[in-house]
Amino acid sequence: MRTTAEYKPLEGPQFAILVVGVGQVGSCWLTKFAPTLPPYASVHSTHNSSHPLTTAEIKKLKNRGLTPLVLDLTASEAVSRCYPDWLCAGADIISANKYAGAADTAFYKEVQDALQQCQRQWLYAATVGAGVPIPQVVRECREAGDPVVRVEGNFSGSLTWIFQQYRAGDKLSDWLRKASDAGITEPDPNIDLGGMDVAKKLLIVAREAGWDFDLADADIQSLVSAPPSMVSAPSSLDEGFEAWRVGHYPQARRFCYIGRLEADGEGGVTARAALEPVAEDSVYAGLAPERAYFRVWTAQCPAGTITVEGPGSGLEATAGAVHKDILKAMAHYC
Repeated sequence: MRTTAEYKPLEGPQFAILVVGVGQVGSCWLTKFAPTLPPYASVHSTHNSSHPLTTAEIKKLKNRGLTPLVLDLTASEAVSRCYPDWLCAGADIISANKYAGAADTAFYKEVQDALQQCQRQWLYAATVGAGVPIPQVVRECREAGDPVVRVEGNFSGSLTWIFQQYRAGDKLSDWLRKASDAGITEPDPNIDLGGMDVAKKLLIVAREAGWDFDLADADIQSLVSAPPSMVSAPSSLDEGFEAWRVGHYPQARRFCYIGRLEADGEGGVTARAALEPVAEDSVYAGLAPERAYFRVWTAQCPAGTITVEGPGSGLEATAGAVHKDILKAMAHYC
């Protein structure tokens, strides 16, 4: 891997990449994708909580004639709060972190204002669907004058991975543990099973469609009644989930956690997500554990749908989506 110190004079812009977060996604990107960077780009530095990225470092790179690209590969709300300062210091941002995209309306507007005022880029394909560009599809429909009226899909890669393999009678905690070991869940699995990860993704996509809502207003099913049981008491998680399954869907053997957005006809949107039984002939039943599947309805085609499907979970899919955004950000200047 080349460093910025090894740059030789090249025509056109040169890019210095600053990686914030070197956990599972960050390590995957550094190992599998960073070595494939074009010759006019390289990793300048890596950062974590003990070595935070400062605006001074970004400005120093700008003064050297480099274009800084900040990769936020954390799951940290505190890191996302740095976005306006990083943008105004001269960096473009590529995110796998969902917090900014699903932030309160005031902070989200602050980020958008910084983007416009400082003429920077913020790309975040990895925040929803990993390798499936559902935010981009929704945004492109809107920009083309065909507003989206409804979106449906399996927004959680981790819950899809779990429930595509889970069968009635299995221990949910066993599949959760396997997903965590494979790097598919959030660092805190409470976020996955509690539905908050899906709620954030619904808000990110809703904003691309021109809608906004408070996360507290979304109708999101939590799969446990007491979040600590997800990690500290797996038997409690299994017992609670089995009681729910038997009480609601005693005959069902297969499930999928499905999220939905739908325009309410008054400029707003309803957002819902829940675990639902699926028939054997359902599209969701036929998905491989790592696949994501979305359907989009628009104003011009309310009876028809746009279908988007692809790899929706896993470290490599997420890191690959980040890498595509890096190349897209650089192409803006070249």
